[in-house]
Amino acid sequence: MDSKGIKLSKLTKTRIDNLMGEFVDTFDESSKDVRPFVVKLGLSKGIANSKGLYTKLPSGCESSDWEMGAIISGEDFTIFKHLIINEAGSTLTDFDIKKQMRMFIEHGIESLYTVWENHHNSGDLEDFRIKILS
Repeated sequence: MDSKGIKLSKLTKTRIDNLMGEFVDTFDESSKDVRPFVVKLGLSKGIANSKGLYTKLPSGCESSDWEMGAIISGEDFTIFKHLIINEAGSTLTDFDIKKQMRMFIEHGIESLYTVWENHHNSGDLEDFRIKILS
């Protein structure tokens, strides 16, 4: 199983694109690993910030315009799946897991983007990276 079929909002896709610029120097220039890294970071942040399952999407993220494809697959998908089940405190269907995965990504990217907006003009990438981990 993988993340294929999960559609994120256009706003979140734009935010992901902006956040990618902050991490591109960490990867090879031709690397296609930057986008999956940012999406997984957003998913991780969304799970870390949650207090259970989300019931609604962040404001402006209600549409589902961009299918992210199989960015999260294999062992990564299995780990995130079980973290989501842990947040739910019960078993979930595959549909519900993907629905919650989208919710966590949308909320996590929103959180990362807010930190990025506050720090991207300062030019202090190290401070940004420290802030997103806290």
